[in-house]
Amino acid sequence: MDGSAFFWPKGDVAVLCLHGFTATTVEVRKMASYLFEQGYSVKAPLLPGHGTSPFEMNKTRWQDWFSVAEASYLELAEKYQKVFVLGESMGGLLTLHLAAQHSQVSGILLFAPAIKIKNSWLARFLWPIIPTLKKKPPNNDIPQQSYTEFPLRAAASLHVLQKIVRNEISQIRTPIRIFQGKQDDTIDPLGALYIHERIASDDKELIILTQSCHLILLDKQMPEVQCITKAFIEKVLNEKP
Repeated sequence: MDGSAFFWPKGDVAVLCLHGFTATTVEVRKMASYLFEQGYSVKAPLLPGHGTSPFEMNKTRWQDWFSVAEASYLELAEKYQKVFVLGESMGGLLTLHLAAQHSQVSGILLFAPAIKIKNSWLARFLWPIIPTLKKKPPNNDIPQQSYTEFPLRAAASLHVLQKIVRNEISQIRTPIRIFQGKQDDTIDPLGALYIHERIASDDKELIILTQSCHLILLDKQMPEVQCITKAFIEKVLNEKP
C-alpha cells in the first residue's frame, strides 16, 4: 500500500484529499483514483508526523497538519478556479477549518468527521505520563495503513482542533456532503449530525451508510459513495459560473 503524497493533474477542476489521524494517503487513494478517472485533478499530502512513527507524530500539532493542508489548497487555487476539498475523520476537521478560512472553496465532502470522539479530552492529562496508547483491534478486515498506537500528545492537539472547528461551523456556507457509517465505533457518529445541524450552508446533506464503519473510503459502500461524490461535484459546477 502506497501511503505517500501524490498529485495527479488532469482536468481543469481539482480535488484536495485529506487523510485521517495516524493514517496515510492510503485512506483517500481509492477515491482519488476514481475522481481522476472522472477527469479531475487530485492532490493528497501526507500530513506531518504520519507515515513515520507515533513518537514522531507526537512532535507535531494540529497547526502543522493544517499548514500542509492549507499550502496544498493554495497551490491548487493558483492553478484551478474550482477546488473541492474532501477529508476523512481528522481530515474532515481540517476540511472544515479550511473552508472557514477560505470561503472560495467550491465544495467540501466529509467522511466520518472526527468532530466528537469519546473521552478525547483525556489525552491532555495522559500524554505527560504515557506517550502512546494501544489501539483496540478494528472490528473489520479492511486493509489499512495506520499506527497501532495513539500518539497522545498529538491526540491532545487534535482535541484542541475539535473545539476550534465547533466554534467555526456556523460561519461556513460552503456546499457540503457529510457521510457517516452506522457501524462506526471509532468516533461519536452523532458528530456528523451535529455538523449538519449547525453549518450555515444552504446546500447540505447528511448521508448515513448503514453497512459502513469508520473507514468509509475503504469500505463496502464505496461505489455508492463515489456516485454521490461525483453527483455533488457536478451539481456545484453546474450551479456556479
